[in-house]
Amino acid sequence: MDLTFSKNTVQIFSQWFGRNGAVVSPVREQIRRPPYPCTKINALPGCTPEEQGIESEYILKYYNRLCREPRIKMQTVIIARNGHIISRAHFYPYSTDIWHVSHSLAKSLTGLAVGLMVDDGLISLDDRLIDFFGDELPAVARINHKNTTIKHLLTMRTGVFFNEIGAVVEQDWVRAYLESGVKFKPGTQFEYNSMNSYMLSAIVKKVSGKGILELLRERVFTPLGIENVYWEKCPKGIEKGGWGIYYYPDEMLKLGQLYLNGGVWNGERIISERWIKESTRKQTDTPAETGENSYGYQVWCREDRSEFIFNGMFGQNIIVYPKTNIMIATTASIDETFQNSPLYTITDRYFGGAYRPHGHLEENREACGKLRAAEKTLVMHNSDAYLHKNDTDCFSLRGLSGVYTVNENDGAGLSIMPELYQGVHNCFAEGLREFELTLDKNGGTIKTLEGNTTHKLSFGYGKAVPGCVVYDKETILTSAYAVVIDEDGVKKLRITVCFPELPNVRYLTIGASEDGISVKWEEAPGYDFIRIMIDRTVFGKILIDRHTKAADTDFVLKRIRYFLQPTVNMKRKDKNK
Repeated sequence: MDLTFSKNTVQIFSQWFGRNGAVVSPVREQIRRPPYPCTKINALPGCTPEEQGIESEYILKYYNRLCREPRIKMQTVIIARNGHIISRAHFYPYSTDIWHVSHSLAKSLTGLAVGLMVDDGLISLDDRLIDFFGDELPAVARINHKNTTIKHLLTMRTGVFFNEIGAVVEQDWVRAYLESGVKFKPGTQFEYNSMNSYMLSAIVKKVSGKGILELLRERVFTPLGIENVYWEKCPKGIEKGGWGIYYYPDEMLKLGQLYLNGGVWNGERIISERWIKESTRKQTDTPAETGENSYGYQVWCREDRSEFIFNGMFGQNIIVYPKTNIMIATTASIDETFQNSPLYTITDRYFGGAYRPHGHLEENREACGKLRAAEKTLVMHNSDAYLHKNDTDCFSLRGLSGVYTVNENDGAGLSIMPELYQGVHNCFAEGLREFELTLDKNGGTIKTLEGNTTHKLSFGYGKAVPGCVVYDKETILTSAYAVVIDEDGVKKLRITVCFPELPNVRYLTIGASEDGISVKWEEAPGYDFIRIMIDRTVFGKILIDRHTKAADTDFVLKRIRYFLQPTVNMKRKDKNK
């Protein structure tokens, strides 16, 4: 199975990475995410920072420090202490009022569901994986996975070959996992693999007869007042376990508070204190490339128990400091999968280590007022919104308006939706055929024809305009604005398309060409993230070998740029205009 898996993986990703026509995935997920629910958020109670012993000025300094960091693109931050939200920050043009994808933060919820099953005596950590799938167990699994246990799945120590990429090339993930070989003896090494979490989700469904979301909704979410959660499912109808949750950060902070409470909520025992303690203490060492934290049961943690994190890639987090009862929820766009990012070092510098809040502080209306005003107007210094927030020159480039055709080879794989979104969600673009740009005095619109599907969105001049696109049967929110930039003395239009529910951002830089326009396509997370993944994964090495016999660094970097930062010349459809 592993040879077939590797072959299919290389073929589909080589096609995608090399832009060799439209990518046709063998996996189709029939159930797609519903539109964003515009409903009331059931958040923790709020109060001023001073009521919880923290100066408003101190929090504002933290936000300003984040704004100055060029390597991160913050979206939202929510800070709570002692079960009260003391600050809720929006980085333009994002908002905490919209739900957000979790990525691997979902793993911590999967660990919580497993804890419920352990508490109920339905499973134990020493139970073997193969004992749950007797009716569908391939013969090879009795050899390869005979010693793999629940604990190995929880602590990422299975060594299985089948990994996240399998979600793109395999229809039956349970079968593919069980048929896969192992790289090392289970329990001997740590290797992060989201399919371990998926198998835990499959086990929960096998034993309880309920999907993991239904179980958590009954036992945890409803008691905590968490109403708005959606969890993506695999093609066989099992929640993905390792990723795929959409949630409100405000509501998800309640899970951090549940852990701080030792598993009790409003006097009711939700989960055992023993499970909370075991989940958030070091169970295994982790490699340096994942950051300074160790790993518990689907939770990242410090060996001295001073911190634990529900962590999702690109900066989706619930960061908890048990010694001070401080929690910080973040959504962001970062070119990292784990905790090797300035976001974590800055946050730890302000709230981790030896930091201790006061017991109580006197009211400071002036400082709190400044903080509340700043929370709604924060802008990252590395964004166009900061550089050109009041830009009014866009209409001077109205000559760029028009309908343009795109060469089939140049448009292969291109979409208004970023490439990394396509890969993570297994919904590859049909290819860009036409591009229409309209500029007027108040703003503009982009219209793309991708295959037989048209996407249209509006943007403002220096001010984001909300909207949405329907992509692969999912309604996805957008927020877009345009500014004028100068490249070597030439004025160009730069459009930023944010997706408030996602970490992904799409950038289009448009200038005049000889017979039309030239459009540079970029995205974040993007180039740096792919470069890191190429360096760190076996898949990356296979992909490199597919294109060149020698792993030439310059060649690889050029291919990454070609993939994520292509410049496409488009011809004006009506040359008389």
